[in-house]
Amino acid sequence: MHRKRSNIHERFLRHIWSKQYIKGASLLTIDNIPLKVLKAGILNPDGGPDFTDAEIIIGGTRYRGDVEIHRTPLEWLQHQHQHDPRYNKVILHVVLEGDPQSAQTFAESGRRIPVLVLDRVLSQPIRVLWQKAILDERARTSEVIPCSRLNADIPSELLHDWLRKLSVERLELKLRRFEERLRQLAEEEIMAFREPHRRYGEIPREGYPEEIPPPTIELKQHHFSKKRLWEQVLYEGVMDALGFSKNREPFVRLAQSVTLQRVEELRVSSNTHQLEALLFGAAGLLPSPKGVQLKESRAYLRSLRSEWQDIKRLFKSDLLKAADWQFFPTRPLNFPTVRLAAAVGLIQKILHEDLFRKIIQSFKSLLSPPETHESLLRLFHAELPPFWQSHYTFDQTSPTPVRALGRSRINDIIVNTILPIVLLYARIFKEREIRERVLGFYEWFPPLSENSVTKLMENQLNRGKVKISSVSLQQGIIQLYKYYCVEKRCAECEVGRVVFQQPLTRGELDKAKGVTPKAPRLSNPP
Repeated sequence: MHRKRSNIHERFLRHIWSKQYIKGASLLTIDNIPLKVLKAGILNPDGGPDFTDAEIIIGGTRYRGDVEIHRTPLEWLQHQHQHDPRYNKVILHVVLEGDPQSAQTFAESGRRIPVLVLDRVLSQPIRVLWQKAILDERARTSEVIPCSRLNADIPSELLHDWLRKLSVERLELKLRRFEERLRQLAEEEIMAFREPHRRYGEIPREGYPEEIPPPTIELKQHHFSKKRLWEQVLYEGVMDALGFSKNREPFVRLAQSVTLQRVEELRVSSNTHQLEALLFGAAGLLPSPKGVQLKESRAYLRSLRSEWQDIKRLFKSDLLKAADWQFFPTRPLNFPTVRLAAAVGLIQKILHEDLFRKIIQSFKSLLSPPETHESLLRLFHAELPPFWQSHYTFDQTSPTPVRALGRSRINDIIVNTILPIVLLYARIFKEREIRERVLGFYEWFPPLSENSVTKLMENQLNRGKVKISSVSLQQGIIQLYKYYCVEKRCAECEVGRVVFQQPLTRGELDKAKGVTPKAPRLSNPP
């Protein structure tokens, strides 16, 4: 029985807690303090405690804060929560099984956290609750989109054309995000204060009101002609992709703190070890060697920390903290330490191998879409620093060689970063041929890996009507779910308007009958 329970996933335990499948009366902590749950809390899908805003009476005192769920008390220590200030608001540590000797739980602040053992208070046996969880999950997903039980007769032609239109809409949204950042960088460069040189003793002139720069700047094409602006946007987009879902925000913050310009000013771009020290130091991910057990790791870490101390004196920007990063629950290959190590090689490619220009050239050339794809895969091939080819963290080795970026991760970067940036370049500089090649490539590119959204939409809407043979259709179905189904914008959805019998225009009636419309186009073409 113990072996079975040790394999129970935390997701199942979180489900038990959220549904409160426990005996509500006479609850006791592991050291026999009376406990009553008033509010289980809100499930936290991101990093940090599993539940937030819980309300619990413990020993007669009402507490409001976070709840953390584990299989055993030991996992609190294994996940290093005792060193993470984000867990200082935890008011209850909930575990499946444990004993008083092994259940001591302390926050980073030093406060002792009460522990509740579920094994003693489950309302029904584990196998029964497991079946309930399956039924709950089915109930949760069966009604996700409003038309799930009504869309069986939607014509495949209407759905296909609607997905094509939405695929362009999604690409446009990504493009505009990069455009906003590019404009911000261009404006910052124009507004940068450069004090004019004057001779010693010369009285400074205060200036005239008409010389004050306007609050808003009208940007022209030539303001975007500097390659370093595009390289910084590319760098931030790649760092965003390296963060996956759990670490996107700190990766982007790091890229905007350790900018390419700062890397060049510090003169560390050609030295892999110094660049690694800069990234890990600014990220707050250079721990004390005293806490690292592996001897070779301690020596490597001391070397990086020594380099960082020299660089830090010249580094005048914001620093991140170790608590900003999420290691669990993610696969070791996706740990931020491994992804930061991969960023070292990508920064060097941008600064020393003219990566941005080569990307643009890939779409300027007469290569076929498959040839363009292979060209981009080669451009993003990078080697990890030697240490990280065999380590996930400073204290965790890998049984197999670690790669900087796999093919699937590069494909994600191509779809979510490269295509919108190149399309933005084509729009600003009126490069119509590049634009057409990007859109053609988007229509050809194979779908990315399936995820929960694409599976849900296949089961509840598509049902095999449209073959999702390209990434553009896949992006269209994601756009439909996120911006129409979730937001209940059925009246604006071509499927919803048919299903819920909204008045249709002549063009919409043609689509329902299978009349093929013209291919969708991006707004504001160059």
